[in-house]
Amino acid sequence: MQIEWTEMARYQQQLQKIVRTLLPVRSATLTASECELLARLYLQPQQNTPILLSQGSGMKKEAVSRCLKVLYEKDCIRKERQPDDERSYRLFITETGLAELKKGYESILQPFYDLWRSAGEDFEAFVQCADRLAAQIEERRETNSGREIL
Repeated sequence: MQIEWTEMARYQQQLQKIVRTLLPVRSATLTASECELLARLYLQPQQNTPILLSQGSGMKKEAVSRCLKVLYEKDCIRKERQPDDERSYRLFITETGLAELKKGYESILQPFYDLWRSAGEDFEAFVQCADRLAAQIEERRETNSGREIL
């Protein structure tokens, strides 16, 4: 089966519309990316290096570095140098970071809760599909990571 480019463009526009609709309206202290990194530090404290955060989130290393710099300046994270390698460090969420994460996620997640309440099973089916697609994307990324792509 082949999909015409016009139909694929429509799918792409619909996905962008959904994402834009779910972006928080209220201004929060933290961006969605900063909240995501803080949440990863909170939920997966063993994944607390910039490289592991980049790999786990799918964000580029440069974007992770920028977010971490801002989070450090906001006193949301603390850095701990590794005794065996002075160049590397581990990251930990602070009490300030935890409080900001809670406020940020209240703002970020509200549109998701609203959609879940109104769409119910459709929302849950969509998220389950999105999980499967994300896993396929990650698998393809891992498979292609060792190959040069033209």
